[in-house]
Amino acid sequence: MIHPDTELRFVSPEIGHGVFATRRIPKGTITWGLCHLDHVLSPARRLELPPCYAGVISAFAYLTAQGDAVLCWDIGRYVNHSCSPSSLSLNDELDIAVRDILPGEQLTDDYGMLNLPHVLQCRCGAPGCRREVRADDHLRMGAEWEVQVREAFALASRVPQPVLPYLKNASQLLDMLEGRADVPSPLAYCVPPAAGVGPAPA
Repeated sequence: MIHPDTELRFVSPEIGHGVFATRRIPKGTITWGLCHLDHVLSPARRLELPPCYAGVISAFAYLTAQGDAVLCWDIGRYVNHSCSPSSLSLNDELDIAVRDILPGEQLTDDYGMLNLPHVLQCRCGAPGCRREVRADDHLRMGAEWEVQVREAFALASRVPQPVLPYLKNASQLLDMLEGRADVPSPLAYCVPPAAGVGPAPA
């Protein structure tokens, strides 16, 4: 479930569409979370699907550490990559705003956290763009990602969390917000899939 204060807009012919904030989304806000309507497709289930679905999964799904492909049911599937993202993955079910996202600003993630099965050529245009996004980016970027995520989560209990009621595992987030569970390292979920597990490049 994508944050409700967002809308889909066309970005460019090269990038396609993106998700933009319609109101300020404060740092520490969950910007996306796995909900009951999202599709979690195991490797076995993907093999059962007609081949025509492979391109959709490759373009719009991300991979968990277990090799499941998660296909968002809403406009969350259009969140683009940036090498200077506004959100990062807290785990493989939650994204958190790592800075204030202003009205009109695009919500972005770092696809290097999403267990890519192939190298992605980057066109984000951010200062310090890596030019390529790879499944092993966590080896170089992991410490920086972890600092950003932990700083953002320190604010999470003080900002509105409109996505919370929709989460498939809402109790997990509540336990972390109320101090009953530790915030996991996002790097625990950055595990490149075994050969043949992920969708093929588009």
